[in-house]
This record gives sequence, C-alpha cells and structure tokens, in this order.
Amino acid sequence: MKTKMIAALLALAAVSAIATAQTEFPSKPIQLVVGYPAGGNTDSIGRTLAQEAKKFIGREVIVVNRLGAGGVVGMMSVADSPPDGYTIGLATSSGLTIAPFLMDVPPDLIERTTALVWLGRPQTGIAVRRDSTIHTVKDLIEQARRNPGKVSIGLQGTGSGASLALRAMALDEKVEFSLVPFKGEAPAVTDLLGGHLVAVATSAFSFERFVSAGNLRTIASTNEDRLQFEPNVPTLTEQGYPYNFPVIFYLLGPRGLPPAVAKRIADAFGQASRTPAYLDATVKNGVMYGNPISGEVLERVLMEERAKTGAMVKRLGLKKG
Repeated sequence: MKTKMIAALLALAAVSAIATAQTEFPSKPIQLVVGYPAGGNTDSIGRTLAQEAKKFIGREVIVVNRLGAGGVVGMMSVADSPPDGYTIGLATSSGLTIAPFLMDVPPDLIERTTALVWLGRPQTGIAVRRDSTIHTVKDLIEQARRNPGKVSIGLQGTGSGASLALRAMALDEKVEFSLVPFKGEAPAVTDLLGGHLVAVATSAFSFERFVSAGNLRTIASTNEDRLQFEPNVPTLTEQGYPYNFPVIFYLLGPRGLPPAVAKRIADAFGQASRTPAYLDATVKNGVMYGNPISGEVLERVLMEERAKTGAMVKRLGLKKG
C-alpha cells in the first residue's frame, strides 16, 4: 500500500510539474532554427519574425542557422529536439513534400513534426535574358522542340517545385530541357546573365532586381498567383500549362508538443506574422503572405501536397539521387 501511495504521489507531482511548465511557458529564450544560410532571404524573414515574435511571446527568440539538404537538416534537428516548445523552426514545405522523393532524407518529417502556423509563400518564376527571343512559355517549349536537350534552365537544386513542373511539362509536350541544378539561386542567375543558360526557374527574389534593371525578362509565374512585382506576367496555368507545386513557409515544432504550448507559440508567431515589419520583410524578400492557416488544417495541406508530389514523381519515373 505504501509503495502504491508513493507511486501515485510521484505521478501527481509529474503531472503538476508539466501543467506548471505549460502555464509558465516560456520561461527562457526560444530557439528558431533556420535551415538556410545567414544573409539569404529565408534567413532575413526568419530574423524579422524572431524580432517581432518576442513582443508577443515575452522572451527572446534566437535564430540558429543549421544548413544542409535544402533546409531538411534544420527541420530534422527540430524533429529530434525535446517537445517542450523551446526549439522550433522556420520550414519550407518542399523539404517535407518534395525532397523525400528525390533525395536521401527522412520520408516522414510531417509525422515527426508539428505544423504550427503558415508564414507565407515564396514567389517563383521563369526568367530569360532581355535580348532573348523567348517571350512566353510556348516559345520556351518550341525552342526546346527545335533544339532537343540544348535549352538549359538553371534551378536551385533538384528538389524544387519548379524542377517538377518543368519535368512534367517536358514529358507532356514531348520535348527535352537541359535542367541544370545549382547550389543556390544566385549562381544560376549569374550564369543566365552571362549567357551560359537560356532561362532560370527559381525564386523571383533572386532575379527581380535584374528585371527592374532591364537585364532580364520574366515569362511566367510558377505559382498559383501572378508575381507581386510583375502582375502583368501570366502564370504557367494561365498560359495553358497547369503544373503547380506550391511551396510555403511555415513554423514547425517537434511532434508531441503539449497542446497549450503549441497554441501559445502559434498565437504569438501568428500575431508576429501580421505586423507591418514582418509583412514588409516578406515583400522585400519575394514572399506572399496569403491566407494563414495553422495546426491540423496546415498539416492536412502538407500531406495533400506530398501525395500529389509522390504521384507526379512516379509518373515521371524519377529516382532518388
């Protein structure tokens, strides 16, 4: 009887401690993992978010850059952290919905993490040199038809939504592009400016200033919506090519976060994402804010996108590596 009473008291104390911890959360600084290099647009958005979030969460939010595998290393570090709310991450959905089919990364990061709140959607597009004869996506396809395998298009890595869209387009139009992966967007744009590529398909942030300067021309938005800085340029779908693999920025934590802690984080960072400073940072870094979703709704969107990507990868016959 005495042993049972001690066990019951210990269990009660543990429950009480957890409840107190949740009530007092946060009692120390929070670490925000960004899986991209310092100084890039994702890092810039993350640092602005951290600065704004501390006004609503009541503690410092410290940005930590953990690089590798297109942001997946950072997400894995969040997945493997204790579910106490003190390690969260700024994620891009492609690391969970596209990368597992094309790279040697865990296939179950959605199940191993907690989707907290939507933070925006990167704007992506296809750009060519200003002196190019290509003005539309149809022009790009026809040039590839006349020159099989010689129309080179620069990409950021191999696991992007743009990469899948172009592969699907090439398959359906029976043409062959030369898709060239780069370790980052800037080198791809530099090669386009130097005349070493026919086009790039990457974030609008990486080529917007060169379009404004008259060096490049945008021929399509690869998002569901038109680009904010070039609203007159139609989307792929509007041009008759319905290939869309949207990428979103969102906040994630490890699986198993106490509901009260998850809500506290989602509420605070959701408020931070609606401040003028954060919205200004998204515009400057080529991200559309859109309609925020959170929790189970956000997780369901991620799972739907992963299923859609898996079906396309199978249709294209793509393998990891």
